[in-house]
Amino acid sequence: MATSRDDSAASGQDADSSGSEPSPRERVRRRRTSGVVSKDRDFVNALARGLAVLEAFSTTEQVWLNGMEVAQRVGLPKPTTSRLLQALTGLGYLHYSPRRRQYRLGTSVLSLGFAAREPFSLGDLVRPYLKELADTYNVHASLAGRDRLDVIELEVCHSLNTLMTLRLEVGSRIPLAGTATGHALIAPLPQVELDYLFSHLKVRHEKHWDELKASIEKGRSEVADHGYTTASASWNTDINGVAAPLIFPGGSPVYALACGAPARHLSAVKQRAIGQRLVAVAHTIEKQLRDGGAFIEPIVAENQS
Repeated sequence: MATSRDDSAASGQDADSSGSEPSPRERVRRRRTSGVVSKDRDFVNALARGLAVLEAFSTTEQVWLNGMEVAQRVGLPKPTTSRLLQALTGLGYLHYSPRRRQYRLGTSVLSLGFAAREPFSLGDLVRPYLKELADTYNVHASLAGRDRLDVIELEVCHSLNTLMTLRLEVGSRIPLAGTATGHALIAPLPQVELDYLFSHLKVRHEKHWDELKASIEKGRSEVADHGYTTASASWNTDINGVAAPLIFPGGSPVYALACGAPARHLSAVKQRAIGQRLVAVAHTIEKQLRDGGAFIEPIVAENQS
């Protein structure tokens, strides 16, 4: 009996001998066939299989897939598929839900996807709002995501008044626990994921965990009540912050829109004004992603002191 490799090779030879270009669907099918080996000596089969696993999520209306479903879609043995799924999850390209025992596409894939969708990249979409916030309120404004137990800055805009801003750049990291940005990222998580995250944060911040957990719960309550959360003197510094979660369609990971500044320049009144603005911006961006069109009124800065 011919193996899948033999079948794939034969189908390739048939297409070549006919002189016709294979259809896009056929080319995708060939890439996903586990036995196909490229004649190019620089071709990395393990990488190709990993990309095939990611592609399995792009050709279905299902957001979540389990290991067996992925293995069937890519035509790979289940142990091989499991190893690939674990590696891709560790790198952030997939997200695993212990409760569901299923996977979905992760933050890293989403960032790559938006980078390829010029001129509608994630940065292009968010940057005008960040610049407006930074210039109007004299704060550091950013789009942030979660990388394990840290917050990572993905897009930043500084105030025109450099004396009143933070020196954080794209790629900078701040703590997840104890910061407004981190709490905005944590707030929308389902309880099962929250329990898993807390178990790791507790190990990392063992000496201060009770205090930090209380601040996280306060942030979650603020997001539930107002859509944004605030923090004062975060990361044991004289920095105040305010942040709102940004939730993308399709159950993708959460991002945060955040502003921060030295405490003397970011009062409680100003935090509330910025917080309300962040919520409006987040809703607008979410709507733009859903239907491709939305408009937000310019900021009218009042009572910022």
